[in-house]
Amino acid sequence: MTKISISALTMALLIRRSDAVCEGDISLGSTCDLAALEAALSTSGSTCTIDLLFPDGDAATAVQELCEYDAPTQFVEIQGTYQLDQRSMNGGGDVKDGENTFDIDVARVKRFIDNEMNDQVIAWPEYAQKEEYNAANGYGDNGYMPNFNIDPDAEKGSCKLNTAMCCFVESQFDAFVDNSDICRHDLSKSPQSNHIKSAWSVFSGDESSHCVGFTW
Repeated sequence: MTKISISALTMALLIRRSDAVCEGDISLGSTCDLAALEAALSTSGSTCTIDLLFPDGDAATAVQELCEYDAPTQFVEIQGTYQLDQRSMNGGGDVKDGENTFDIDVARVKRFIDNEMNDQVIAWPEYAQKEEYNAANGYGDNGYMPNFNIDPDAEKGSCKLNTAMCCFVESQFDAFVDNSDICRHDLSKSPQSNHIKSAWSVFSGDESSHCVGFTW
């Protein structure tokens, strides 16, 4: 059964809307298209309409693209914007820096973990905002962020080893497991993330670090 989340639809297709009448999930059954969505809305008891969801028109194309997508939850839905995701992946932002508003900043993520994570397939981070830039700058015909670009044909793809890893040197919590030794890092390999054209970082090996990752 296909289920479309009305309040957190793909940001590449729809602008997030605050209309309370369009909150919740709509189950479409075994068919996913505009007609199925219209029928489901008419029988759901919701006052949400196609016109409210697609005020700019072209609802059929938007719904078709959404139905063809193979993951029910896009990565951007968890935090809410491309900018928040990119800053976090770059090691910055209020969440990573541990600002006083930490509990507020992670509230969306915690709600997703508590209520949806175990029942969802989460898409690889991809954003409509990056598509034009990537195509024009050697990052491929895609919307991937530069440090998680899995396009094998991209001139400047960043995942040619089919491996993704994140490392941390501090934790907001006591359960910080020192499981890695980081020796050095060639900063010229990731200028889009660290904003440095050419340099090295060298570590003594005494610093605590925790790394998690996976390969495919």
